[in-house]
Amino acid sequence: MLNKLSELWETRAAVNKPQGKYNELVFDPSRNDYSESLLPFRNHGAWTSAPEQIKSKCLSYAWIIYNLKTIYIECDIVTPACEDIIKTPPSNTGNRAVLQNVMAEALLDEALHTKMSLNACNYIYDRRNLDYFDFSDFNLIKWRNEVIGSCTAEWERRLTRFGIACASETLITDYLKTMAEDDSIQKICHQVTKTHAMDEWSHSSVFSFVAADIVNGLTLSEKNHLEKIIRRTVSMFANNELNAWEHAFALAGLPYYQEIINDSAELGEINVYTDSVENLIERIGL
Repeated sequence: MLNKLSELWETRAAVNKPQGKYNELVFDPSRNDYSESLLPFRNHGAWTSAPEQIKSKCLSYAWIIYNLKTIYIECDIVTPACEDIIKTPPSNTGNRAVLQNVMAEALLDEALHTKMSLNACNYIYDRRNLDYFDFSDFNLIKWRNEVIGSCTAEWERRLTRFGIACASETLITDYLKTMAEDDSIQKICHQVTKTHAMDEWSHSSVFSFVAADIVNGLTLSEKNHLEKIIRRTVSMFANNELNAWEHAFALAGLPYYQEIINDSAELGEINVYTDSVENLIERIGL
């Protein structure tokens, strides 16, 4: 199956297709840059009563937050996991070459996704004349670094890196689905998300088949560790990232935004579909 996915990559992956020029896309200032349905605080009174112009600006910053977090996921979570398998593939696998190949292909995809996110952010910055959103303190990344830092053995660190990446590639597919299907948002935002989603749907399969190969060679304690990490990633991936939102609200001038921050900590997390992770765990043999 991995060989088949690799063959499909030649024609499916965005990196193998001509890249459109964002500047050629028509910008419609009346369209939102982000799907409001994804906001965890969308029903909060301070949000619903806010002036439309300020809400639109907040949704532009939502697009920036989403892409910036995507860049951190691609660079700090997925890339190191790909590099582990490319540089030192599992010693007990019979599929060394194909594992290295599909991870190298995924790495190429992630580099393009990073470039796409950067360009899409800068497009919106320019068209909306936004103040720069200077932020790097994402909870998912902090948690990932803390978990890896607490590992006491190299096998733990390696499985932790892979488990978080594997879960993230599954969860991001569900999260991207909403904007990939929302053609009411800004054209560039819809197009970039749709292109990203098509690649990530394939990555979810690639990572699950790679995971199944890895799991076959693990001890019981190693399997338990990997399953625990995958399950823990769900809540952190879906974290509301209120520290990022607080910064965005201040830049946008949203009235009473501190009420949203205070009240949203207990709100349901962003609607990612945890059933996908349960299916992943079953599919890879955990």
